[in-house]
Amino acid sequence: MNFQRLANTRGLLHFRFQALALGVMLLGVPGCQPELPGEEWEPEPATVAREMRVANSLTTQALVLNAISTNPTANTLVATGGLAPLFDPVTGNSYLRLQLRDPDAQSFMSYLVGCALPAGHNVLWKDPLTLAVRSWEGKAGLCPQWETGAPSQVCKNRVSSCLLARNNALGRRVELSIRGEDALQPTLFSLENETRPVEHDPDLGNNRVPSYVACTTAQSGMNRDCGWKADFIGRCNAGQEVRLGAGGKAPDQCATGSALGASSGASMMLRVCEGIIGCDQGNTRQLGQSEGTCATTDAAVTFTCPASGFFNVMSAPYDSTLTGSVTVAVETGTPAATTYRLSEKAVFRVREGAYYGNIFDSGALATKVFVEESGRIVGKEQIIQGSVYRKMFSCQAPEWTDAAAYATHRVCALPGSGSNCAAQPVGDCIDYTNRSYPASKCRKEDGSVVAGDWDFEECYDSTGTLWSEPITVFLYEPCGLTSSASSKTCTWRSAK
Repeated sequence: MNFQRLANTRGLLHFRFQALALGVMLLGVPGCQPELPGEEWEPEPATVAREMRVANSLTTQALVLNAISTNPTANTLVATGGLAPLFDPVTGNSYLRLQLRDPDAQSFMSYLVGCALPAGHNVLWKDPLTLAVRSWEGKAGLCPQWETGAPSQVCKNRVSSCLLARNNALGRRVELSIRGEDALQPTLFSLENETRPVEHDPDLGNNRVPSYVACTTAQSGMNRDCGWKADFIGRCNAGQEVRLGAGGKAPDQCATGSALGASSGASMMLRVCEGIIGCDQGNTRQLGQSEGTCATTDAAVTFTCPASGFFNVMSAPYDSTLTGSVTVAVETGTPAATTYRLSEKAVFRVREGAYYGNIFDSGALATKVFVEESGRIVGKEQIIQGSVYRKMFSCQAPEWTDAAAYATHRVCALPGSGSNCAAQPVGDCIDYTNRSYPASKCRKEDGSVVAGDWDFEECYDSTGTLWSEPITVFLYEPCGLTSSASSKTCTWRSAK
């Protein structure tokens, strides 16, 4: 489920779901992450091409101290009513509108609606500060009934898991793959057959890569940084030459090579970037670009496969005022291992852990944040030891070198002291030496509804209570939710 891929923001659940300020982690050697049991090198087709990638950029501080979810009155209102009527710009609940004077409450609601409602559905609301009518957009569709009526307990649990999966201490917009199960909706967490490059660079905040933004004036040529579109993602052997095209011959094979791919409409250009995030001209991730090869206007690129083993392709018409399309193809045979149009499973391979529980239990809050009639926001400066949500939990994949340390950094706004956490880390989801509870916190590490996605299912909390709605997060790289690297906290160890 590429929650946009829910960027944990596009998204990362596409949901490529889009985690700390505080602790930096050592990035594992690129390309050396272990494959999960049963996972092949090439992408495996998914049962349904439904985007459940999401982006992860909700800060932990905003999740644990906001005037909606950590306000018992507001929490109860939201948990027992339909989102659209509660926040209707004209007839909505006046108390909730007052609480939206807290910007973190607005951010929380944006992610709640993104998790609960499907794409194409939204909730209108009136900004109490500007009086403008705005919209929170649906994305993952984990609880469609919440749009107009009260959610079921299963719905609340599943959306809670989604919210926890999408937060991180720094608010970095990183795309995730979220996976889970719903026996009544077998395709709810189906993975994408083909997954597209990420359009947001975490180092640029919540901004798109400039090249993905439409041109405001007519421009031409491959050096422009506007008007490009994401094509797909590929994988190759580090250090080997890779050739791909959209109708042209590779520039180093004009005399003997064959045309690769095709294009239609306007003359088209290609740009190739390292990893899964698009790039601008001259960016360090740029591997090559072309506006035509071999004395033609047909584009093709030859580049050296980067150390990460991943690349992505962008396309654009030579003239930004025209339109065209490409079908990119890679050279076959040598290197034989080059694969293009990877699936979500093939791109997001690093299993992080599972998240579960219930945020929407006003009796299980460790603190209260609220907005007074005067507009003053009360409770933002609190430091709460442990989890603010007493019924939210996380377990970590056993592949982390120091799972406990990683978990604290992942779910706590102040990981150094274990404070202002959004959940209680409970240990390894699966202990390979003892798969029984309490050594292993989950009964399964690959649910049967979507076989082969390696999601943790049926997970216990610290009291031995079983939760049946966990969400498992998969990352593209181990330290994607951190801004830098320096300690063992984020080291992904060798497979057992």
